[in-house]
Order: sequence, then C-alpha cells, then structure tokens
Amino acid sequence: MPLHQRYPKLTELITLPYPTNGYRRHAQALIGTPPAAAVVITSDAYGSEGGNDLAVELVNPGAPGRPAQVTVNGKLITVSLATDASGAPISTAAQVTAAINATVPNSTGGTGVKATTYRANAGDGVMAPAPLTQLSDFLNAPASVSRAPARVLALRIGAHRDGSRTGVLAYAQEHAREWVAPLVVVEAAERLLRNYAGDKATRRLLERTDVFIVPTVNPDGANYSFYDFNGQRKNMTNHCPPQQSDPALRNTWGVDVNRNYAVGSLSDGYFGASANCQSGTYAGPAEHSEPESRNVMWLAEKHRNIRFAMNVHSYGGYFMWPPGAYKLDGRVTLPRPTERQEAYFLRSARTIEQAIAAERGTVIWPQQTGPVTDVLYSAAGNSADELWYDHGVYGWDFEVGADLWDPGTRTWQAVGFQPPFAEGHAEALEFASGLISLVGIAADYREP
Repeated sequence: MPLHQRYPKLTELITLPYPTNGYRRHAQALIGTPPAAAVVITSDAYGSEGGNDLAVELVNPGAPGRPAQVTVNGKLITVSLATDASGAPISTAAQVTAAINATVPNSTGGTGVKATTYRANAGDGVMAPAPLTQLSDFLNAPASVSRAPARVLALRIGAHRDGSRTGVLAYAQEHAREWVAPLVVVEAAERLLRNYAGDKATRRLLERTDVFIVPTVNPDGANYSFYDFNGQRKNMTNHCPPQQSDPALRNTWGVDVNRNYAVGSLSDGYFGASANCQSGTYAGPAEHSEPESRNVMWLAEKHRNIRFAMNVHSYGGYFMWPPGAYKLDGRVTLPRPTERQEAYFLRSARTIEQAIAAERGTVIWPQQTGPVTDVLYSAAGNSADELWYDHGVYGWDFEVGADLWDPGTRTWQAVGFQPPFAEGHAEALEFASGLISLVGIAADYREP
C-alpha cells in the first residue's frame, strides 16, 4: 500500500492468512438448444489456467448407422453424433453428456471437462451438429488484473503497535458492489497519517490507539463488480450444483460474506440469510466457509486489543449496532446489550454522527440510528454480531450515502451503490470524519 511506503514508522502491513478463491472461474460452453437439447461443458481447469483454451464441436459423421464417438485433438473436443439408417443424427443431450464424461476425463493434455444436461433436465432432445465453440470463463478484466487467489491486506496504524493501545478495526466492501465503502476507510487512514506530524489532536489519536484498516474484504467480488457485473454483491466462490451452474446464471453465484459468520447465523435458526446458492443473501454451505469471513475474525482473535469495529457498507444513511438478527417466529433477537452498553452505543453514535454532519450537513435520521434489527432488518450471520457477542468488540455498521433532497421534485433521491464521482467523494469525506471520530472515542476508552 502506498500509505505504508510513505509512512513506514507509523504503519505496518498485515497479510491476512486465508487466500481468497481468486478472480477466476472454470471455463464453460453451452452447446445446443435449451432446455432438452442442450449440454453444458465445464473445464476442470480454471479459465485462466487453460480452460479458456478448450473448444468443443458436434459433427455429423456423414454416414448412416454410426455410434456416437468423442475424440480429443490437442485442445479440441469433437463429438461425432450417432446416426440412424438414413444418416440423420440421433444422439440426445443425455447421450452426448455421457459420451463426453466417459472419454474426456481420461484424456491427457489438460483437456479435462465435465458435461451436464441443461439445468439437470432429462436431456431427451436430439442434438444437432454445432460449430466449434470456444470455452470461456466470461471474465472481462484486463490481463493486468490477477486471477490468482488474493491475499487480503490490513494496514495497521499507530505510534505504538504492540497491543498496548485500544484497537479499532475498520473494514469495508464485504459486498462487492459497494464502491464507496473502501474510499471511506482509506480516506480516514490517509488523514490520520498525513496529519500526525502537524496536528496535535491527530497525534494524540495515534499515540492512544491501534488502528487496523481493511479496505476490501472481498477483492474477488470487487473485481467482478468493476469489470463484469456491477450489481455483484457476493464473493466469487460458486457452491451451486450443476443444475444451477450454467453460464447464463453466472451473475447469481457466490456467498454473501456478511451472512457467513457464526453468531446469529442461518444455521442457528436466525432470519435474513438464504440457503439458496443463487440468493443475494446466500450464507454459504457452512459458517465461516469463506476465507473472507475467516480473515475478519482472525484479526479480532489475533489482536485482542481491538475493542471497536466499524463495518462500512452502502447505501442509505444508517448507523447501526447489534443485535443484527432475529428468529422469525416471535421476532426474537439476539440478546440485547445491557442498558449501560446501549447508552454507550447511542452516546458514541451521536458523537460520530455529529462529525459526519459537520462535513456537509448530512443527517443520519434517528429512525435510522440503532440496533440493526430495529432500524433496518434481520441479517443472520453478520460480522458485527460475531465481534460483539463472541469477542466483546463494540461493532458498528455504517451504511454510507444518505438520500439527497431534490428541491425540484421535493422528494428524497437514493444515491445508489455507485454514485457519480462527486457524490461518492463527498460520502467518503463525511464518513471518514465519522470513522476518525470513532478513533477518538477509542482513544478515550477505559475498560469497565
């Protein structure tokens, strides 16, 4: 990170231990006419690791009474369709699938693929000859964007980074499409470092606190949102079965990182996450199945001085804290903070919101300030709950980007996940002020 290079005496980089899946997918091709006469071909190798080099064709052998046959020539897989006595192709999608799976996995040269019928239907439609079709991972980022598993970095900031000062964790972009969120934490980090030498108040903050910044928890999903599908919310790990894994469904794959934690989770019976792998709130196959969630919790477990955390999301202008989940039957939430703890959450929130408002007058409405379950919804398996209930960390959530008043229409207008640059920049500035205010609260904190 450039900030570490510029301020080496005040910072260090922490490489989080769990590599992500990577900005990569297996290469695929859809051959034929869905639903009954179509086959999905998926490479064993990721597209960037040879899968994109493969191609498939279906040919008419040009003679009657021929059996189906599959041959491999270099990176080309050729399926010669079975024919009847008149020479017409008669191979069904299911038969082509079986022929490929019986032959190609045993071939050499990195041409391994798996075939399935389209969305697991019977595949009883007859396949027509199909021209050579190149397999693709359908990823559009330039080659300069690494496809390899990412090592997520945390920037540690402070004059005394030995665990003796109160720790503050600020982490962003669990949800890939929330482009402004990383700018908030980076802006806050830059202000703290840039102003340390010349500003007494900033110097006090970094003398008394130990700040951990994770700009992008979910880098793979972020790249997919930047280059392929800007609505991407989840990471890029596809846990879907074959019937939900043809290329047309690729924008529905992934795990919602902020539903993959282990307190108040879907598997614990809490509401607000899904077991459907195509859902935007898919919780994953198990708690902490994803490296992204494990990385966040590793920081809290490794650095026990962390007493405060801010999970930066967008959008909507909310400021929230636990409990973040309830059981649907009776709307029974996770345990409420004590009266004293609740008062501390609220008092701190007001201080932080004043810092936000000082930038350009943005107000976080009282009805949008409070426990997640009270002011927004139930989010089973979110990170702030695990930090609070398992580690005693005061865990907050920003939803940056409050609605803007349009005097012309006299209505409030939502800013969206990817606002114009000027609006995104303004949001980063104001919520960075709020984050620095949280560091100030941490600087004054005394263990009860």
